[in-house]
Amino acid sequence: MNQKIVVRLAAVALAGLIGTASAQPAVDAHAPLLEQRKQYADVLTAEAMKSGERLNAVNAQLQALDKDIESRVDRIVALMAAVKDSSDSRGRVMRSKDKAIQGLRNSISFYVRERDRRNQDLAAGGSPVSKEGLAEDVTALNTRIEKRVGQILSLAISMMQQEEFNAYERYRNDEHDSSAETKEFKRFEKDSNGAAKTKADVIRELKASIDKQSSEIKDLHDKLLITNDAQRKERIRSQIDEKEEIVAGRRKQVEALLSAEGPDARSVSNLGAFEIDALLADMTLDLQSDFRKLQQLAAERSDAQVRARNHQERLARLLKDTELASPAAAP
Repeated sequence: MNQKIVVRLAAVALAGLIGTASAQPAVDAHAPLLEQRKQYADVLTAEAMKSGERLNAVNAQLQALDKDIESRVDRIVALMAAVKDSSDSRGRVMRSKDKAIQGLRNSISFYVRERDRRNQDLAAGGSPVSKEGLAEDVTALNTRIEKRVGQILSLAISMMQQEEFNAYERYRNDEHDSSAETKEFKRFEKDSNGAAKTKADVIRELKASIDKQSSEIKDLHDKLLITNDAQRKERIRSQIDEKEEIVAGRRKQVEALLSAEGPDARSVSNLGAFEIDALLADMTLDLQSDFRKLQQLAAERSDAQVRARNHQERLARLLKDTELASPAAAP
């Protein structure tokens, strides 16, 4: 139910109880206490409404900024995946892709921390409403993490393949010196080695993720054996299913990277590579600034959620106490 409606209904119910009580004779001993509670309820209701409005405002800002960040990340990844080095770009495109991959890794680290924190809060318990919100956040963060992994994979696949490197003539066709390696061969040998290292790093990270998820699946199975609570069992089974799906996806990603054919990308000149690198640098600075704002808004939202929840719980307790204290509730 909408938070504003919940607060208003609670306030109306409280006012009804107090109104009933205040209709009692003036000698009623409960009247002063109920009047005091009414004043407190008015203040608490106003604060609950205000905290709910603040939460909605922060949520709107957070969603708008997140959407803007995602659109820019999508654009830069699509651009980087569509280009590759040429014989005169001096490996600049490959280095730009490495920078982009590192930026994507950094965002994954942030999302993982946020997801783990919410999973800890879920394990600690709480109201059904707060647990539902936390579960939704965990699902959204998992989706974002998987998207980032997919973007890293697309950039790694778009790097030079070994068969492309082998297509270049190694030795100069020179009657005076047939043993001198061509400039193209030397450049692409270096680029190919760099691309191979990047791909090896990505594969190692994917395999590390498989090992981590597999270990966590084993721990969850152990917890399932000693858990008696039905809801807790359901939550553990759901986590196992999620992690098994991640493991299957990671294995497919490793296979995709190992078996990838030459990238469907266009070669760019040295000037084009320079412009792409400059664009990436500018966008990275803007994204870093916006990402810090996103983290700040996420922290503000957490604080606003706590305040809104506290106000609702206080209002609910006041309503319950007033019901018990009302003369109409007496046997």
